[in-house]
Amino acid sequence: MSTIPPLRLSRLIANDTGTNGLKLNRLTALINEANREAGTKCYVNRKMLARIRDEPETVGLTMQVLVALNTYYRKRGLGLQQLPILETRGVLEPLMDSSRVVFMLGAKPRPEERRNDISLWDTKSQAELLTQASRLDVQRKFDIEPVLWRMPVDPAAIHSERWHRILEEDQASVISIGSPLASLSSEVMLSRMFGVEQFTMPRFRAGKQVPFFFVWLPKSIRHFSSAFALTWRELQSEHAAIATGVRRNQTAAFILEGRPHVVPAEGKAWTMYGIIAAQRRAAGNVWLVVSGLAGPATYAVTTMVKEISAELPLSKGKHSKVLWVPVKVKIKAGKTAPWSGDTREIVETVFDGEPRLWPEDTELPLEKIVDKPH
Repeated sequence: MSTIPPLRLSRLIANDTGTNGLKLNRLTALINEANREAGTKCYVNRKMLARIRDEPETVGLTMQVLVALNTYYRKRGLGLQQLPILETRGVLEPLMDSSRVVFMLGAKPRPEERRNDISLWDTKSQAELLTQASRLDVQRKFDIEPVLWRMPVDPAAIHSERWHRILEEDQASVISIGSPLASLSSEVMLSRMFGVEQFTMPRFRAGKQVPFFFVWLPKSIRHFSSAFALTWRELQSEHAAIATGVRRNQTAAFILEGRPHVVPAEGKAWTMYGIIAAQRRAAGNVWLVVSGLAGPATYAVTTMVKEISAELPLSKGKHSKVLWVPVKVKIKAGKTAPWSGDTREIVETVFDGEPRLWPEDTELPLEKIVDKPH
């Protein structure tokens, strides 16, 4: 990944002149028309726009060009006076802008032994993210907060816990590792990011939908309720065969944008799924959740954070849209031996499509926004 930050103007012009966008000649005319109306006496030409879009490293931007572009884009809420001229790509860099970064990991209490047990996969995930962050050459205070597990969850009872107070203060950047079934902090953070009620079973295909759901084995989920989890009952009407496999503890599943992906409970090789979700908070800090259907998927998802090149949406005094992307992980069963523990191995990890924004854009086509009738 390039260490040179991209020029924001390149993306703005590329977006406007994409497959379903304007022609360069038309965009040039609209920019110059906006400047005539504003009386700036500034203008651009088609050749300049093409170079900014296609060869930004060769462009010498004059004050006249910058004013002309600012005048046009400011009418669309994208003025250069509000937005940085260079983009910050990916999730890690804005995450590390905060002076304090808190890792939240699910932990199972063992009070009789005065221990809190944390998953091997989750600690590997934390180590991976610290390795990625170290390449940015930044000095930050890193903290670890265990998120003690309980089932069922009383939302009121967790408010007094330290990890929850950190989320309420909403000042530090926070990384929650694990699915909602593994870490309660992931449930709280995802629910706030996607605007749904936490620790409640969703009404599948009714009302506002989140774009993904985990379907865990009944023996694992028991009495746990999550806004991002379905049971076999919700799948029964439209996916009866999958529902039967889940009910019998034979298969788990991942529902991505309405499409089910089956994950067998046992086997020599299978595909798991997970998601990366990030959001700039109103105070400028960042929340990041890396969440897999099971531990190996969570770790594999973590290795992909550094590969995100899309810009985390900017926000000024409010929470940004959520940047999220599903991840597909191929896993095989390793060789077992006495005292070998978890021997599952990761074979391949890829993004399942491009990063998405939530809520999805519902804006009018560009021509209807910028091309006013005379």
